[in-house]
Amino acid sequence: MSDREEYTRLSRLVGRPALSETLSVDRVISTFVSYGMWALTIGIVVFLWLPLSQIIALSFTENSVLFPLGGVTLQNYVSLFTNESLLAAARQSALVATVSAAVATLIGVPLGFALARHSFRGRSALRGLVIVPLLMPGIIMGISLLVLFRVVGLSSGFFTTVLAHSVYGLPFIVLPVVARLAVFDRKLEEGARDLGADGRSVLQDVTLPIISPAIAAGFVFAWLRSFEDFIRVFFVGGTMDALTKEMYGMVVYSQGTEAMDPMATIIVLIVSIALAIAINLRDILEYV
Repeated sequence: MSDREEYTRLSRLVGRPALSETLSVDRVISTFVSYGMWALTIGIVVFLWLPLSQIIALSFTENSVLFPLGGVTLQNYVSLFTNESLLAAARQSALVATVSAAVATLIGVPLGFALARHSFRGRSALRGLVIVPLLMPGIIMGISLLVLFRVVGLSSGFFTTVLAHSVYGLPFIVLPVVARLAVFDRKLEEGARDLGADGRSVLQDVTLPIISPAIAAGFVFAWLRSFEDFIRVFFVGGTMDALTKEMYGMVVYSQGTEAMDPMATIIVLIVSIALAIAINLRDILEYV
């Protein structure tokens, strides 16, 4: 008699559920959890992409609502590309995001190495300070930086915005680098040294190529958070044109709003293409 038959016979004698019944219940629970996770995933995707899909659709309509549909037109895109102030603000925001993300990367990568590979007095405190910009409310950070810049005599504008966004983007660089170095196989570096490579060659040819996806992930998210930021720019940007401030003014004063949906559509398209390229070249999402 097999173990299954013996278990079933004993289960009937003592009144316990048979093995087949137990397996059936487990299968039902597993199926329920599987379909539940799929339903949750689809719900999240719909929740995130439904507003974006609406914006994309509105960028091609004659009126500002989908229902009733007023007709399809490209006039909104004509309004966008003839709105020089909005285009100039977009270029300025892209420049600020690029410079601030680059500064955060130049500071964050060495800082990540220091936190991950060296022990020194104040290391724990420094690790905690790195994540403060992520935890601090934007309005508090904006006001505090504005007060600091006024105390030291810096006029609000491009330079102060880059400084603020560099500090804001620093955690997006440091945290992925520290996480990647924590699981880094140091034997690869030791092997390179055994083969005659000096410290600079090991760093350039072994370490940095391996952790480059983590650096790329941090740079991308630091750039995006700088580009879309409004609160900090509002306080430290002064009279500098920024895309978020320009679009906020359009909403408040109801001027040139027909160009907002096309601008949002182009931004979504550019970000999606950039992420797709980054994921295919280097799996940056692994380090997010």
